[in-house]
Amino acid sequence: MIKGYKKFKFEEIKYLIKVKNLITKKLKVLTNNKKINFSNYHKHVSDKKHNHIQWELAKYFRKERLHVLAFEGIKNFLFHNLGQDILIQKKPFLRIARPFKPEDNIGLHKDTIYGQNPYEMSIHVPLMKLGKKSCLKFAPNSYLINEKKIKFLKSKNIVEKGSKEHKLGKPYQPKKIKSKKYKEKPIPLKFGEFIFFTPATIHGQEVNEDSKVSRFSFDVRISSRFFPVEFSTKGHNGSYIEFSKSSTVILAKKYLSRQ
Repeated sequence: MIKGYKKFKFEEIKYLIKVKNLITKKLKVLTNNKKINFSNYHKHVSDKKHNHIQWELAKYFRKERLHVLAFEGIKNFLFHNLGQDILIQKKPFLRIARPFKPEDNIGLHKDTIYGQNPYEMSIHVPLMKLGKKSCLKFAPNSYLINEKKIKFLKSKNIVEKGSKEHKLGKPYQPKKIKSKKYKEKPIPLKFGEFIFFTPATIHGQEVNEDSKVSRFSFDVRISSRFFPVEFSTKGHNGSYIEFSKSSTVILAKKYLSRQ
């Protein structure tokens, strides 16, 4: 993790496979198309229908807490890095990036600039194999950069605060970082791999340049309940739910409830 990010593998991939199958099934129902899948999504869905389908998929993903199910497959990894008293983002982001559609991405950015606490780690999980042209890029050691010295690209504010696009993970006041300035590089991932990274790392994608596949992935914030984070002040996309609880906390709460 010296670079601020690292690639890991799921310990038990069966949970991620189940999540992928559930989302695929929901996608087929929403589009009434048995031939559709993640890779060929862009060939079957128009621009007009895309926003509606992504919104419905995201609502389903959050309602069924599919990220919690998926992370059963990396539970030991999470315990090792965060302890057993773990909180997980209530409303994670399900991403769909169609080929050569810059509006599907938010560009290179740092999540700490948008208010994320450095004690809230992030996990990026692809729901398919991602090659060099379709994967996200990460800038090594960029978490060490003084953010006051970063110069952002001028961009129009086209997303309304609280809108569906905002709730899907697009910032309403975008602060995009110029590409190649911080030597970001693509990190290809196989299905069953994920990136664990500090939100202070410059990462993202300007455009999916793979003409053959739409990128389906999700990203989740995760933290220890004992880290210095004001969990109670988070907004609609940042609030947390409990992922796991240690025996120490269980016993302590039982004791305190009787006093």
